[in-house]
Amino acid sequence: MLWRHAKSVLKAIVSPLLDATGVYDRRIEEVSVREDRWTILMYHRVVIDDRADPFRLGMCVRRDRFEAQIRYLKSRFNLIGVGEAVRRLKEGRPLPSRAVSVTFDDGYLDNLEVALPVLESHQVPWTLFVPTGGLATGEPLWWDRVIHAFACTSRSSIDVQAIGLPRLRRRLSLAPWHRRRSVEQVLEALWSWPMSEIESAVRRLERALAPRVRLMPVAHRLRPADVRELDRRGVEIGAHTVKHPNLCLTDRDQLRDEMLDSRRELEALCGAPVEGFAYPGGRMNEAVKEAAHEAGFSYALATISAVNHLPCDAYELCRIGMPDSELPDFKRALSATMARGDGPTHSIA
Repeated sequence: MLWRHAKSVLKAIVSPLLDATGVYDRRIEEVSVREDRWTILMYHRVVIDDRADPFRLGMCVRRDRFEAQIRYLKSRFNLIGVGEAVRRLKEGRPLPSRAVSVTFDDGYLDNLEVALPVLESHQVPWTLFVPTGGLATGEPLWWDRVIHAFACTSRSSIDVQAIGLPRLRRRLSLAPWHRRRSVEQVLEALWSWPMSEIESAVRRLERALAPRVRLMPVAHRLRPADVRELDRRGVEIGAHTVKHPNLCLTDRDQLRDEMLDSRRELEALCGAPVEGFAYPGGRMNEAVKEAAHEAGFSYALATISAVNHLPCDAYELCRIGMPDSELPDFKRALSATMARGDGPTHSIA
């Protein structure tokens, strides 16, 4: 709890003071002028009401903060789509100086309703990676069901071993000051399971945390027509598997099916090739990378928080997750990661 309080103080007080001195702008300037660097940013949701992220797990950025971040990026960098950047590199053409790409994962409805108008108004190209399982029915993503169950329950604790999570201590507190940490522990434990076991565990969890005392919607996903609309308006659509599993826990046949089935469905929706892929949760290894290459993707994105040092590995592209922060702290986070070091270096050809 103390470190979270310290981070809040940093965001609210220290970052604005340092930003006023120009230290973040100077650090970003020093790093971004290097011509052999390519920065890819990662978002998930842009929301108007921050109650959409009840435990502040980092999935949501408020609209006003997002617009300030995009305005700053537009003023400082050359924004380029990921697919376009990869094509240039494979053809031996250079990227523009200060190259930055914007990406979104998971395909939430607010990507269309809230993020798109901001990005269009600033003429920013971007790429969206969409999991296709349950797309037609609007079925919530499995972690959103977990978050929703924790946010709405009246229970004061939960026996996680009774729902099949033996690695955690038997009871987790659901007191207000402990609930966020309990949610994080459950989500992390579930990520260590194959998808078939996650689905049954989530159902048991929902039953254990009933009845609900708060009314709040589960995060809404895009529907097929929404994906087509985004494609029509120039958004690059990328694949993100069918069920969003931990691909490191799938066998070779499952890997192929998760990648190819999601790609085929999106290509049928959009009537255009799908060139890019994003590893769910950033979880990948050499076998998963090889599968992405064999599936015919031109590139694949990880979640390694680093800047890509050209030439880079097309199947292990690094991305920096962006915070739900006011502009000074956004610049602090961006400058710190850009200055920290580069990601894996390999040929992109």
